[in-house]
Amino acid sequence: MESFRGRFTNKIDSKGRVSVPAKFRAVTMAQGLNGVICFPPLNPGAFFEGCGPAFSDIVDQMLDRLDPFSPERQSLAAVLIGESAELTFDADGRVILPETLRNLAGIKDEATFVGMGQRFQVWEPRAYEEYYAKALEEAQRNRGLLHAPAAQSGNGSGGAR
Repeated sequence: MESFRGRFTNKIDSKGRVSVPAKFRAVTMAQGLNGVICFPPLNPGAFFEGCGPAFSDIVDQMLDRLDPFSPERQSLAAVLIGESAELTFDADGRVILPETLRNLAGIKDEATFVGMGQRFQVWEPRAYEEYYAKALEEAQRNRGLLHAPAAQSGNGSGGAR
C-alpha cells in the first residue's frame, strides 16, 4: 500500500488554498478519494493531521470497539470525527484549509506537509523545524525500539555458522 512520505512546504494563497504534495494526492486518490481528510491532533503540537480513507476507516474501527456511550469514546469522536474536514482537490491539486485548523496550527502563509506513513501532519514551517530538531534527538535515543522484520526462510540468514 502507498504511504505518505517526505516533507514539503507550500505557499497558502489569500483564499486559504494550498497545493497538496503530488505524492500525497496520489495516495488518497489510489484509495478512492479526490481529496484528503484532516482533523485535530491527539498529541500536543502546532499541527493538524491528515489522511486518506484507509486511515480514516482504521480510526472508525478503533472508535467502534469502545462503548458508544462512554465519555472516552465521545471525547475521541468529537475530536477525530466531529472536527474533521473532508477537503476536495481542485483542478490544480489544491484544497482550502479550514480556518479552524489553520488557527490550531498557527499556519498563516505557508504549510509544511510531513509524511507519517498511513497519515500526515501539516505544520507551520518554523514550528516544524523546532519540533524536528527535538524529534531527531529523541529518535536517536529510541532507535533501539525498532526491530528488523523476522527473517524470511530461504534468504540465508538466521542459520548457525
